[in-house]
Amino acid sequence: MAAAMAVKGKVETEEVSMFSIPAGKTYVIDYYGPYEKSANAYKALDLYLHNSGLKHKAPVIEEYITDPGKEPDSSKWLTRICFFAE
Repeated sequence: MAAAMAVKGKVETEEVSMFSIPAGKTYVIDYYGPYEKSANAYKALDLYLHNSGLKHKAPVIEEYITDPGKEPDSSKWLTRICFFAE
């Protein structure tokens, strides 16, 4: 697991390292709900790739779009889950 953010330029320290994700096919699902129940979204993406004959490749990206500190209703929390495939 890693915390990541997009940056311009190069950043290298002992605590931080850079990596690139090459261009390719990305499959995205927008999951609304509490984080602890997001497993079904992962299962749905995994099943879609499998049924489409696609091979999943790392990494998986989870973007937390909604700030739980500003939106108390967990049914409105948006997490964008991205799978890469070849």
